[in-house]
Amino acid sequence: MIFDPLTLWSVVLFVGLMLAAAMVLVWLLTPEEPALLHWAAFCALFVAGTAGVMARGVIPDFLSIEVANGSMLLGYGLLWTGLRVFDRKRPGFGWIFIAPVLWILLCQLPPFREGIASRIVLGAGLASALALLSIRQLWRGWVLPSRIRGAALGFLAVAFVAMLARIPAASALGEGNHVRLFTDPRYVWVGVLGIAVMILATFTLVLMVRERSELLYRSAAQRDALTGLLNRRGFMEEALPVCRKGGPMALMILDLDRFKQVNDAYGHAAGDRVLVAFAEVLRFRLQPDAIVARIGGEEFVALLPVAQPLPARHAAEEVRRGFREELQADWFGSGPITCSASIGLAVGDVVPSHTALHAEASLAGVMERADAALYEAKAKGRDRVEVVFFGTARAA
Repeated sequence: MIFDPLTLWSVVLFVGLMLAAAMVLVWLLTPEEPALLHWAAFCALFVAGTAGVMARGVIPDFLSIEVANGSMLLGYGLLWTGLRVFDRKRPGFGWIFIAPVLWILLCQLPPFREGIASRIVLGAGLASALALLSIRQLWRGWVLPSRIRGAALGFLAVAFVAMLARIPAASALGEGNHVRLFTDPRYVWVGVLGIAVMILATFTLVLMVRERSELLYRSAAQRDALTGLLNRRGFMEEALPVCRKGGPMALMILDLDRFKQVNDAYGHAAGDRVLVAFAEVLRFRLQPDAIVARIGGEEFVALLPVAQPLPARHAAEEVRRGFREELQADWFGSGPITCSASIGLAVGDVVPSHTALHAEASLAGVMERADAALYEAKAKGRDRVEVVFFGTARAA
């Protein structure tokens, strides 16, 4: 079956317009993501440029050659700026005008002005360079696990290869001033590929926005707004896989001593500052792979994958001393704050769990032991670390 090239390219234009409209609609629903506007402009400029090239002979050559192709190159540049904005970087608008301006200037030279094959090579080279920038941005910004971003990278790679393929095929796609791309049924595959890549790339870009929004909402649901640490829900979600795997670990429950007196003496804003300061101590004094959370008003928890009791106790003492040192500063003009940390530490071996329910029970049991050690630390005068062992662990 042979398709009419003009009809197919008209479909390409229609699909491009619909994709641009869809991008604008998604942006209206999520105005906090300006990258969508960049991508909508990319689709619109691609459609406008393609329509201009198809109108060769109907509109002035300057509009059909210089302006139309320059519009498509500008659109490819906006695809790149959209990816930069999506990754929270400056868009770099100044750079995207280089390719269109270079195109317009070179088209004034006889080799390009008089031969369409030369213009195809030039246009394909400039478009490939812009596509490569987008591929590079997608790769460099890939900091979180994302299959969708990988799919977008794959689609752009296909587009990049297709653009490069136009260079050796330049003489076949056009000769003199005759464009076969829009008239010869043998090259209808270019339009089909264009539709497929445009649709898939556009939807993956929208899905990237949705995916990140879901990650942000999930992170917000798992984080304590004041300290930035995990909350109880976030702690359970991260700690349960560790317990299910089993092995040696240490869990400490930490509570600030006389915290109510800080609130009464200095106000709740001062109490918040103390909580934030303690959270910072936990971040910097504990090992990087520790799972740390605020699970109550002034109560915190930390899970450490350590094999021996001594390093675990040393880590707990580091936190306790570090917090005391932090409070020695004259924060409110009345000398050091009278506040300290009591820590209950449970050290032992957790048996691997075959079910999530069993892992949850194991974690709850370890937390109960650490909580009992915390109460013992409080009973013995506060500002101290008490250790309890479970499983095969013993004091060292």
